[in-house]
Amino acid sequence: MKDDGKIQKNDKTEHMELGKFYFLNNKCDEAISEFKKVIEIDAGSAEAYYNIGLTKETCGDFCGAKEMYSKALSLDQNYKSAREKLNKLIGLEDE
Repeated sequence: MKDDGKIQKNDKTEHMELGKFYFLNNKCDEAISEFKKVIEIDAGSAEAYYNIGLTKETCGDFCGAKEMYSKALSLDQNYKSAREKLNKLIGLEDE
């Protein structure tokens, strides 16, 4: 973060934290926007895709959430939380 309190465009940590803040305050669109900024900086950020998935799931977009969890797993096959969330959503479809 700059001294004037504004986030630098390429500061992925700040965008990630701001996205989590928005998520915790039920501001889905704003959270997703911040997580997408992380992806613009680091296209290989499995965490950013996971967080978009988590946000989409919480806001009722289960198809979008599955897509994001799958993308996170394609970047990091050992991402346990993404696998658990994806398996849960796939299980919900079968019921």
